Amino acid sequence: MKVKKHSVIWMLFLALFLSTAVLPLVSTSAAQAASEPARPSLRKVEVVSNGIKVTWKQSSNASGYYVYRKTGGKSYQKIATITNARTVTYTDKGVKSGTAYRYTVAAFNDSGSSSYNTKGLAATYLSVPKITKITASSGAVSIRWKETSKASGYIIYRKKGASGKYSRIGQVKGKTLTYKDTTVSGKGTYYYAVCAYKGSSKSARATKSFKISKVPSTPKLGTVSVTDSGIKLTWKRASNATGYEIYRKTGSGKYTKIATISKASTLSYVDKKVTDGKKYTYTVRSCGKGVLGKYSSKGLSITYEPKRTIANTKSAYTIEADVTLKGTGTGYHAKLVACTPTSAVSFGIQYDAHAVAPYTGKTAFLIENVHSNNAGGQQYERTGLAAKNKKFHLMLTVMANGTCNVYVDGVKVGSVKNPNMARETVYLRVEASARLNGDSVQATFSNIKLKSNGKYDADRVWNTHNFDTNKGMTSNDSRFASSQTIKISGKVKGLTPEQDWDNAYEQVSGIIQFW
Repeated sequence: MKVKKHSVIWMLFLALFLSTAVLPLVSTSAAQAASEPARPSLRKVEVVSNGIKVTWKQSSNASGYYVYRKTGGKSYQKIATITNARTVTYTDKGVKSGTAYRYTVAAFNDSGSSSYNTKGLAATYLSVPKITKITASSGAVSIRWKETSKASGYIIYRKKGASGKYSRIGQVKGKTLTYKDTTVSGKGTYYYAVCAYKGSSKSARATKSFKISKVPSTPKLGTVSVTDSGIKLTWKRASNATGYEIYRKTGSGKYTKIATISKASTLSYVDKKVTDGKKYTYTVRSCGKGVLGKYSSKGLSITYEPKRTIANTKSAYTIEADVTLKGTGTGYHAKLVACTPTSAVSFGIQYDAHAVAPYTGKTAFLIENVHSNNAGGQQYERTGLAAKNKKFHLMLTVMANGTCNVYVDGVKVGSVKNPNMARETVYLRVEASARLNGDSVQATFSNIKLKSNGKYDADRVWNTHNFDTNKGMTSNDSRFASSQTIKISGKVKGLTPEQDWDNAYEQVSGIIQFW
């Protein structure tokens, strides 16, 4: 059959029309599916100086983003529309300090919007705490700032120099708005930063710089000694110092700060928290205006042996007093005495022109241990040089086993044993004597304290009895009741030319006994 030419052309046109009429329906649906924006992936939310910053990843096919926010159990509310698809951050400035917010993001284009992450990311906004003042005092820099509403506390950071790295140096809680930095060393410019916190949330940091221009020198250590109240340390003044810090260590341990001295003119310190028999090492660090100096790591060492007194020394009997000796002639002394009916132990200050070398013609501390009055029953021991016209604190103790210990200015200087002291009743005395006719003595015993039967009673009232054995001697106990003072003075008389205090000892003394 023969087909006409115009029929063929018409059929081709019809086929082309039908194909183009159907294809757009398919391609339009696919294009719509391909152009839907993907849901944005949230990256982080962070507190910044002026709000809360939200960051997300760029979504495919997005032409912009919606930012949503909610508080507490409320629903998400759109708070911003981002029309630039490449913008993937948003800072929410409409926030209140101390409030917790949760954020999420949806993408959109002309075809509509994506879904969003319903969980979102949360942050609590805290406003930046403004630093109002930085000041320097002795060994410290003080920082002060304004309160951040609803903050739980603040964290403090510091770095040295503009290129330094901040390190955390402290934290305060509640409404405390100050911090004292006591760890600055060396001159230079220091930068401080403060941020508020609540739970795990932190504000942005406020920063401020402070310059230290002078550093104090290292103090030169002086002496270390035991005193009545502890261990005393001295040092010399350091240049540029406004005060000092005292450090102590025991044995081979590490130094620990035990005290802060706020005045540059104070150049000594007494450590009262010490233990008997323990070795301590001390050093001193200078404090400047806002900065700490250095200290000697070697320090000064001492073992604490406390000044012994009647109150802190174990004994059965004790007598102690401040003793001053004066006199003229060949010999004279002032003594504390513990005696029994058959024996005695005494300790005191004696001048003797005929003493054995090296004490000949000198004043010394003397222990006399009398086991009996028979020949050879006396023993003498000098424990060191003393001085006339000078006050010494002397103490004589008697132990239950008959051991007698003697002390000068709180330090033990000698010990003897007399068995009779353990077996017989002990009496306590003060005594002053001179050697020959015409020799004189002036002895003052003040602040007398007494102990018997192992117990010291500061309130006990002691009585006195005069046992003067020479007519030239006078024992004055009139001030004992009021001030615990006794004076014995006089000039020996009545001895024969052959007699002296060695062979006529019971005739040369002034004595007061206590009961």
